Amino acid sequence: MEPVDIVLTKETFEVLASGTRLTILKNLHERRMTITELADGLGLAKSTVHHHLQRLADAGLVAADDDGRAWVYYALTPEGRALLQPHGSARIRIILTAGLASLAGGVVAVAAFLTAPIREVPVPPIAGGGGLPVPEGAPTELLAAGIALAVIGVILIAYACARRRGASPRTRGSRDLYR
Repeated sequence: MEPVDIVLTKETFEVLASGTRLTILKNLHERRMTITELADGLGLAKSTVHHHLQRLADAGLVAADDDGRAWVYYALTPEGRALLQPHGSARIRIILTAGLASLAGGVVAVAAFLTAPIREVPVPPIAGGGGLPVPEGAPTELLAAGIALAVIGVILIAYACARRRGASPRTRGSRDLYR
């Protein structure tokens, strides 16, 4: 199945603002269902569930499947499925972006540590003697944070690259972002 891009409009957000409609979408994500099944599962009247399904259908997220039998089943459209299960590549892009940002932050922190000016500050005099000048530079915490950020960035980038290489073209678009 080819990944579907979903366009979120003001109307779509209004439809998705209902907790009941979100629950209906999640139930239909598991399998197609009749109004009776949905109403029983939600503890609502069939007319109420029908109203919610109509709003979801108008938004293009749900469709009725009348296969010539006595029951009408409702199922997610490709757009509804894409809403609940975004492209796997989106997850990889998010991880890759976080990795690059972390790596960049780490490099900047290490560079700031290495280029910080060193000042000589005398140690306060000890009773009976004078103090020697002690170099004072950037805090070592900056170096530790920079190294940690760089390592985390490299790990995230390696993970994103491994996930990208490991995903076949058939399954790339079907990975669940909310695992």
